[in-house]
Amino acid sequence: MGAVRPFPINQYSTVRKILFLAPNYPPAMTDGSSRAFRMASRLPAYGWEPIVIAPPAFVSDEDSFGTDAINEETAGVNGERIWRTGPPVLVEDVAACRVAAMAYGGPMQPRGVMGKVIPSRFSAPGLCAVWEKHAGALAEKVMNQFPDIEAVFVQGPSAPALEIALEISVRHGVPVLFDIQSPLTRRSPFAPSGSLRSGDGSGLEEKLLTSGYSIITPTRELKEYFLKKYFGRVSHDDITIIADTPLEDADDQSLSGEGAPDSLGRPVFLLQRLTEKEIRDFLRELAKSAGEQGGCCTGSLVVTGLPAEHLLKKSGLEGTAEIICPSSEEGVLTLCRNASLVLFAAGRQDGNALRVPELLVDVAGMGVPFAVSAPEGVLARFAQDAGGRSLKAGEGDALGVTLKEIIGSAESATKLAAEDIPQHEKVMEALVREIALTLPV
Repeated sequence: MGAVRPFPINQYSTVRKILFLAPNYPPAMTDGSSRAFRMASRLPAYGWEPIVIAPPAFVSDEDSFGTDAINEETAGVNGERIWRTGPPVLVEDVAACRVAAMAYGGPMQPRGVMGKVIPSRFSAPGLCAVWEKHAGALAEKVMNQFPDIEAVFVQGPSAPALEIALEISVRHGVPVLFDIQSPLTRRSPFAPSGSLRSGDGSGLEEKLLTSGYSIITPTRELKEYFLKKYFGRVSHDDITIIADTPLEDADDQSLSGEGAPDSLGRPVFLLQRLTEKEIRDFLRELAKSAGEQGGCCTGSLVVTGLPAEHLLKKSGLEGTAEIICPSSEEGVLTLCRNASLVLFAAGRQDGNALRVPELLVDVAGMGVPFAVSAPEGVLARFAQDAGGRSLKAGEGDALGVTLKEIIGSAESATKLAAEDIPQHEKVMEALVREIALTLPV
C-alpha cells in the first residue's frame, strides 16, 4: 500500500488502543484489504492506536527478510502497529503473475529448491489461510501484552476472524465492531482462499446480526439485504453504513507504482475478478472488437491476477495487447490514473454482489473515462451513477462499440462531483463514532 498523507494535527490528547483483526490486509489485494488499510492508517489521527493482526508480508530481497517477522511488531505509515501472522514471503525470484496470484489469495510459493522446481506441487497455504491458522494465538498474545486495548475491530466474512473476535470479547471483556463485507451464507465474490465458503455461516451470521453487536457495512444494498433477511429482528439503527472512499488527490500523487509499465494514453482492462475461462472469453471478444473497431485496443494493458500470456496468444491479440500482473495496489492505481480509458470487468461470481470493489471506487474518483462490464446489479448501477459506462458481461458485440465511444469523449471523463464522494474525514468520523458507541458508558 502507498503511504497515506498524515492528518496535520491530532486533536485528541488521549490515545486509545484498538485491536484490528484483518485477514484481508496488505500485501493481500482481496476484497476489504484497501478498506482495512485505509481505516487503520487514518485512525491514529482520531485518537485511536490500531494494533493490526495482519497476514505475512512480501519482501523483495534477502536483506529485508528479517523485517515484519512473526511475533514482532512493525510500524505502519501513520502510527498503526502491525503484527504479522507468519514470516515474510520472499518474492525476489518469483514471477510477477505468481506474486499477484498470491496477493489475490492463491497459494504461496514455499522456500527452498523444491518449491522453485515444482511450485504447484509444493505450494503452501494462501495468505488468508495462514492468517486464520495463527491469528487467534497472536491476538491473545497482543491482548495480554496490551491490557489497555479497549475495543476490537474485525472484518468478515472470514469465519475464523469473526469467531476469534467473539472469543476475545468474552475472555477479555472488550466490545467488538464487526465490519461485514458480504453475507456470511454466501461465498464472498472475491474471497481469498481459506475464507468462509457458501453455507458455512448461517448460524454465525444470525448470531451477529440479531444479538446486539455493533455492525457496519460498506453499502446500502448490503444493509438492506440484512434488514430484509432478519425483518422484525434487526432495525435500521443496528447497522451503520461506513462507505469506501476513493483516494484523495494528494494520496494519488504519492503513489509510485514502482515497476509498473507506462500506461499513459493506453487502454487498461482490469480482469482480476475473472476466472481463466472468463478471461479467455473476454480476450476473444476483445480481439473481435479490435478487428471491427479498428484502433480501439492498440497498446492495451490487460491486468490480471493469473498467468494469461498463453490466452493472449490464442486470442490473436499478441502484439496488440500486453498481459501484466501488478502485485500491489500502487501498481494498479498508477496504471489506471494514466490510462486513456479503464474497463473494469466483473465475472459471474459478482452477479449477486452487494458491494462495490474498492478499486472501482478509486477509478471512479480519478476522472479517467471508464466502463464496467458486469452482470446487472450493484456494480452496473454504480458505474452509471458515477459517470461511467456499463455493458452487460458477455455482450461481446457491445464491447468494441462502447470502447470506441469512450475514447476521446470528454463527457466520459466526468469525475465524481465532490458532494457525491464520501469524504475521508466524514467517513472516519462516522467510524470513530461507531467505535465509541461500542464502549461501555
